[in-house]
Amino acid sequence: MKQYSPVAAQEDFLEILSAVHQLKETILITPTDERDEHAAVVLPLQEWQALSELAFLEAPAAPIKQNSRINLTNLRTDQVEWG
Repeated sequence: MKQYSPVAAQEDFLEILSAVHQLKETILITPTDERDEHAAVVLPLQEWQALSELAFLEAPAAPIKQNSRINLTNLRTDQVEWG
């Protein structure tokens, strides 16, 4: 993975886009203060879609509501139409 400073990324922007598009490279742009939480990543669309799908698949399932179950205790089979 190539790494650029913000200034270098501005200067080489077309080269970065070419590398991402044609070579499927991932580019890391790190701020000059080297704080990772301010960094940015440029990656191919297919890689982004794959990561998004993986994140969706790994997300926890929505909780099941208690009231969503069918109450069978008061069900009378003589009142069910079986035909």
